[in-house]
Amino acid sequence: MPYGFSGNILHVDLGKQAWWTEQRDERFWRIYGGGGLAAAHILLRELPPGISPYSPKNMVIFASSIIGGNPAPGLARFSTCTKSPLTGGIGETRTEGPWGRALKCSGFDLIVLRGSSAEPVTVVIDRGEVRFASAQSLRGMTVGKTADRLKETWGDDAQVAAVGPAGENLVRFASIVTERCYQASRMGAGAVLGAKKVKAVVLAGGEPFPPQPYDENALCSLREAFAQRIQNNDLTRWQHEPPGFSCWVHLHGLDAALCVHNYSESEHPMVESYSKEAFLSHEITELGCPYCPLRCIKAVHPNTAEGDRRADGIHQEASGTLGLNLGIGDLEAVLTANRWCNEYGMDPVSLGFTISCAMELKQKQLLPQEIAEEIPEFGDAGGVNALIRRIAYREKAGDKLAEGSLRFSRLFGKEAAYYAMQVKGLELVPFEPRSQTNLALGYAAAPIGPRYDICEHDWDFDTEVGWEHTLELSRTLGILDRIAMNELSPGKVRNFKALFTLWSAADALNLCIFASAPTRALSLEDMSKLVHAVTGWETSSWEIMRFGERRIHLMRYFNAREGITAEFDRLPDRFYQEQIRGANRTGDVLDERDFSRAIKTFYAMMGWDNEGIPTYETMIDAHLEDDLPDPEGSISLYQQK
Repeated sequence: MPYGFSGNILHVDLGKQAWWTEQRDERFWRIYGGGGLAAAHILLRELPPGISPYSPKNMVIFASSIIGGNPAPGLARFSTCTKSPLTGGIGETRTEGPWGRALKCSGFDLIVLRGSSAEPVTVVIDRGEVRFASAQSLRGMTVGKTADRLKETWGDDAQVAAVGPAGENLVRFASIVTERCYQASRMGAGAVLGAKKVKAVVLAGGEPFPPQPYDENALCSLREAFAQRIQNNDLTRWQHEPPGFSCWVHLHGLDAALCVHNYSESEHPMVESYSKEAFLSHEITELGCPYCPLRCIKAVHPNTAEGDRRADGIHQEASGTLGLNLGIGDLEAVLTANRWCNEYGMDPVSLGFTISCAMELKQKQLLPQEIAEEIPEFGDAGGVNALIRRIAYREKAGDKLAEGSLRFSRLFGKEAAYYAMQVKGLELVPFEPRSQTNLALGYAAAPIGPRYDICEHDWDFDTEVGWEHTLELSRTLGILDRIAMNELSPGKVRNFKALFTLWSAADALNLCIFASAPTRALSLEDMSKLVHAVTGWETSSWEIMRFGERRIHLMRYFNAREGITAEFDRLPDRFYQEQIRGANRTGDVLDERDFSRAIKTFYAMMGWDNEGIPTYETMIDAHLEDDLPDPEGSISLYQQK
């Protein structure tokens, strides 16, 4: 038996209510590691090209890794992968919290859900056995009520991953929510689970199969060293201390320009509502993850709102997207909206940018009257919270907004599509790309679409405002000098490639980027030590980075098969045509030709062709030959594109 993981993959056929296990050998795990990398391999080999994300042939894969879920800092993560109903390409999202530990202890490293159930169902994994329970009585319930009901049956120690009304109603940006507030968000996995009529996946029975790491003493030493470093690292200390990183808007957003009114503006008169003091005026509960002393995820509770307080966990993106992006200067309203996102099971980012798109279209008088009447003005917090419910239940105009910003805007013509802030159909995040070109490259080129944790932010490395400690561990990646956040140069592309690859490796291994290199408490060397301490493998930083390369290559190859190539690697026109106005970044804008040139430079550095597809030689070099149908077939794919 291997150390730290079982090697077992559980396959569940929902239509037949049958299941079987598969065990892969060490060579498989040495190549694919886990997370989105292992899941992409399965999806690429088993999904027919061109199928609808809502087809029974699509799969939802819950993936741990060779190290995920083990007793060490940053390992309480798992990945959820599918074909995304927003992008039509690879869909991957990562989730923190206790569910990842429970997945590791279920006896399986990956759970693959196939087919569709004829009736609403709950899939229960109980001490290595799979059970199917009717979920008819759970239909329409919020995530929190669903979890309460299931824990009454399976015990308080059961871990619940559920969809809310948004997933049941196939809202394209529906999330799967674990333990009421830890979202598998951004890619619409909740809608795919809803299409399969799965209300929840329950991991019951406590810890029946806890994996044994290779060197528990080494893991203990790493935990102790990590805990000691928290207070000596400005970034990790900020994450650790209340109110946590959801307070970024006022602390760091001002330096790189705020996202206000759907990125049409960069300043807001009520920005002080997002100060540290404003957050601290609310009750704050530390949530955290098993075995991690950082406890960076906090629940910030509204003072007056109705609902389930246990749903108040808030991520960094939500405060910016549901706040000033919608023109809302009332923190209480933002916290309330975040609560309902968790209860209904909706990604707050795609939700916020879909609403802000509709708000701007209304402002520009590009909506028909019957739609415009249902869309609130910028700053109307009450109207936003009412609209959130209508979207979750697809009521009235909410039915159209539930399709996401790109599909919604296209209903009203080419001019309207300009105001959809999305890439590949996935909504942007509220971190300004015109002033941060690392992020701009990541938003455009990442196969999973824009993500705020696609790479370390340019702010960290800026010549004027970056953290003092930034270069200490970044030099091990070849990042030797500070670069202005808005610079777009070959040197910036080189730095982006290193940062992107590193965090891709963390995603493949389910190692939380809020704990890992290059600017937080764990170094790249620590990452390889973690792999050794858990698995017993002799490894290196080089092998860690190779996991990251493989994940990116394989996801790009999957997308190419679905027709998603270079033409989709661009930002909305707004970022090329409109300068930032106001704040510290006045005049920042992306030159479209320079940006396109930078993208092509990145392709070449990665070993991709001009369409952004990994070359045959690159795939072979990365040990991904099993993911190619044959040499001729792979070349044919490239020629077709």
